[in-house]
Amino acid sequence: MKKILIVLATAWLAGCVDSDAGKPKDATALFRPHFEKVSSAWSTLDPSKPSMFYAKDANLTFFDISPLKYQGWQEYEDGFKKVAANWKSMQITVAPDFHATQAGNIAWATYTLDFVIPPQTGDPVKAQARGTDILEKRGEEWLIIHEHVSVPMAEEQSTVTTKAKAAPHHKGKKKKN
Repeated sequence: MKKILIVLATAWLAGCVDSDAGKPKDATALFRPHFEKVSSAWSTLDPSKPSMFYAKDANLTFFDISPLKYQGWQEYEDGFKKVAANWKSMQITVAPDFHATQAGNIAWATYTLDFVIPPQTGDPVKAQARGTDILEKRGEEWLIIHEHVSVPMAEEQSTVTTKAKAAPHHKGKKKKN
């Protein structure tokens, strides 16, 4: 009888363990509202608002549209203040192509976004950007531990770059057989 109880208890416990816990799964529905909040917070032009969504480790790297990169949250916050100093406002809209995947306590999201930035003087800047974020669940919170936001190269620049890469590069003289 004791052996039967041990076997039954073991079988019951095995059924309680989530064998898919570390397998990637679609988490778009979970994270889209999260990223809508992140975008709204950035739209305030006050980096202290989105700071709650980011890990504060000094060794984390964040890539934004300008400058090339920020090392750690504090540099990101300080740098954004400088970049946004001449803006009246900013409107960010996360596009419908937002997609997120979760594997255990790590998640990643890819998306495009539209933004409009009216400067203090002059015409508003309208553009599209693309982003990839990596999040880590720390306690009960999902925090962004890496972000990469960039703007695609203009079509004419892209064509020139592609042609330059496709052109043959010869170093030295051709060998005669």
